[in-house]
Amino acid sequence: MGQLVVRPTGRPAIRFGICQRCLSTDVRAFTCHHGACSYCRNCLHLGRICRCDRLGEEDITTPVEPTELVMPFELSDGQRHVSEQLLTWWDQKKTGLVHAVCGSGKTEMAFPVIERVVNVGKRVLIVSPRRDVAIEWAERLECAFSVPVTRRYGGGEKDTIGMITVATAPLLLNLKHVFDYVLVDESDAFPFAFDMALWWTIRRVGKGIFLFVTATPTVWQRQFPTAHLSRRYHGHDLPVPTLVKQTDEAIVAFCRRKTPRLLFVPTKADLVRYGELLHANGFTYRAVSADTDERTDTLEWLEATNGIVLATSIWERGMTVRGVDVAVLDSSHALFSSRALVQMAGRAGRKPTAPTGDVVFFYHERTFRQDRAIREIEEANRR
Repeated sequence: MGQLVVRPTGRPAIRFGICQRCLSTDVRAFTCHHGACSYCRNCLHLGRICRCDRLGEEDITTPVEPTELVMPFELSDGQRHVSEQLLTWWDQKKTGLVHAVCGSGKTEMAFPVIERVVNVGKRVLIVSPRRDVAIEWAERLECAFSVPVTRRYGGGEKDTIGMITVATAPLLLNLKHVFDYVLVDESDAFPFAFDMALWWTIRRVGKGIFLFVTATPTVWQRQFPTAHLSRRYHGHDLPVPTLVKQTDEAIVAFCRRKTPRLLFVPTKADLVRYGELLHANGFTYRAVSADTDERTDTLEWLEATNGIVLATSIWERGMTVRGVDVAVLDSSHALFSSRALVQMAGRAGRKPTAPTGDVVFFYHERTFRQDRAIREIEEANRR
């Protein structure tokens, strides 16, 4: 098993309106050199395939290479317990869920099981919902492991795999039964939460052993054996959000703080709207959305200057800034689920040198999503 490629013989590329490469139903009619036909729009970035094409399987070989692990820090008792559970699940060939709070060190807890899998000649895949999170994984893995880490995401090696591969889901669409151990990070996040084709892709790319890692698991993920970790690795409580009635004056007062300030907004249009408010009050800021190319530069600027960043939910996961205070503007907006609010609040207090931080939910009206997010954080602090 390996890579799905177009060949003169094989099974039809599109059957019953379903693309057999990416399992999407986004199939459109067009005219090819054979006449009336149809093609898949979902995996066009891998090259167009139409109903006339045939798919075959091309084996992928990876040089087997053992690895050494150098842990970046000593695991806490809670982290060590979870890490040992992951090793047990691997030995028992079980799929499991790590339900750990934001900032608990989920990445490093997985390093021992990754080392064991690689050292028995098996391939590991870490699949991330977003490029930013994938980059962070790759950088940490490269510091800890001696084996090369393959980056299969935008800007990386899109056509290769290694003993350890970090990828975003869209670049796995043409792979089948390649990886022995698949770790799905932030498994409840967009686009995973809304695209069943991606889940079929992730299921097909592995060989049956999966690990789901998130602070906010969905109902169906809770059916798997679960390892819980309710404390951050530095031992401090999660910052509990404060609810504040939203006014321009209240937002400006929050922005007058001398710490790095991260303000989440619901939509890209709100970046312009609140940017005008900040500009009118003499603040210098930067804006981040899915359209921002160099988000890492903005992250470094925020920490270095104690600046202000307006961000959409693209930054609700996979970013860490020392000493940041977090505000969620229009927190009652329908786009902000309780899971998203928990993740946004989790950006504060992540560093052991700055383990606390303020989180403010600005609101026009109170919703059950705000209350549920606060309740979940308080419950985690009591465990």
